[in-house]
Amino acid sequence: MAIAYVKKEDLVFNFENGFAQTEMLAGTYQGGVRAYRCKLLSGCTVTPQIYPKTLQVLCLTDGKGAIITPERAYAINEVSFYVADPASTFTIHAATDMVYTMFVVEQTIHDIERYNAFHLAVPFFKPLSECTEYCQDCKTANTKSWSIIPTKRLCRILMGVSEGFGEKEGTVEGCVEKGHPAVAQWNVPYGDTDLILTVDNESIEQKAGDFSYVPAGLDHSLVTKPGKNLHYIWFEHYVQEVDYLVSNPR
Repeated sequence: MAIAYVKKEDLVFNFENGFAQTEMLAGTYQGGVRAYRCKLLSGCTVTPQIYPKTLQVLCLTDGKGAIITPERAYAINEVSFYVADPASTFTIHAATDMVYTMFVVEQTIHDIERYNAFHLAVPFFKPLSECTEYCQDCKTANTKSWSIIPTKRLCRILMGVSEGFGEKEGTVEGCVEKGHPAVAQWNVPYGDTDLILTVDNESIEQKAGDFSYVPAGLDHSLVTKPGKNLHYIWFEHYVQEVDYLVSNPR
């Protein structure tokens, strides 16, 4: 099967001190990216472990709270994104029940060289309302996209958001994209999402809280059901360690 996915209702959580974390699609991708779904109950705190030689990217999709670092506090009042400083610590405080997806990305020798030469200033925090909107020819008219982590800013990682609105009954919105052989892709639906994910002519339904993986090179689309909406975060990782920015024809 071309699609690797997990449904929200199939995720198992074991809480300790108001926090639970479970890995999603373990072993699916061999390129050094692991994904975790995390829940933090209202009034609780957690200080995530900082793994050596990794970058940790959080997609905060549900709930309100704050991220506290030794230098400052970041208020979480909407869908927000956080890249941890690998040389520091941070603590999440939940004002309401919170849900977030955390990507842990291993850094190879080549990645570390790039990071030392140039990288996005970390810690990095950005609410969706402050992100930069962009246009892309594979998106339909009522679909909007925002860049979170642009290419070349954080080693082999790039990330963005797409939102499509099926304003009329029967209208389908979203993204229909040719396979991109340079990057693998993970999808994090949130909000009032009701979409169809198709990868290499295989299709599944996806809603908020689900999670999916698209291998590099396969044609894929994420489109609304007729008259419905979609909101999803796409997280991509260049599969090639060296010369990964060399263009690949579609």
